[in-house]
Amino acid sequence: MPDTGGRRKRGSEWKLGNAHEVGQLVCVQCGLCNVKRWYQPGDLKEIFGDIEAELVGGKMSCERCGKNDCLRAETQSPTARERQGIRVRRLAEIRMVRRVVWRDED
Repeated sequence: MPDTGGRRKRGSEWKLGNAHEVGQLVCVQCGLCNVKRWYQPGDLKEIFGDIEAELVGGKMSCERCGKNDCLRAETQSPTARERQGIRVRRLAEIRMVRRVVWRDED
């Protein structure tokens, strides 16, 4: 399978499953507070499903500033030297939270 170098082919979707297969990482960066976080595509695929990698930023919110409209996600293939300095966040568990929602009847 040819290495795409993190670039999408014209007319095709580059999904989280594709990025996981070729060993890429997903970099999510906040445009406001400029924090950068690295994730395994397989972990994000388990949470959000096999969606396009660029759409991940719109489904997350920044842990520092709390905004969700300024996140940008992209897949990258870091070199071995760059990978040493990267701290990859891994999925520990998924918790389902049940909440009671009330509505007033007219």
